[in-house]
Amino acid sequence: MSTHILPASELRSRMAEVLAAIKKDGAACFVTRNGRAVAALLPIELYDELISALEDRLDEEDAGLLAEVREARKEYRAGKTVPLAKLKRLLGH
Repeated sequence: MSTHILPASELRSRMAEVLAAIKKDGAACFVTRNGRAVAALLPIELYDELISALEDRLDEEDAGLLAEVREARKEYRAGKTVPLAKLKRLLGH
């Protein structure tokens, strides 16, 4: 699987060919303008994999944050709090 790099001007004239190559090879194509990458074309299967992995990661982070919030609420209900003045000192304010 090779990566293609094309200027936007060339992509315009070769779009059908580039899309066919992406589908066939499973490779991404980076589009450049003035020598700088501005976009990436990739097979839809790869896009789906990347989005799924990102969503899974975010779900894990959300679950961790939710657990921390639940623990903090338990501590608050149990009276395990810090006075504001002490918190300010701890934070250097």
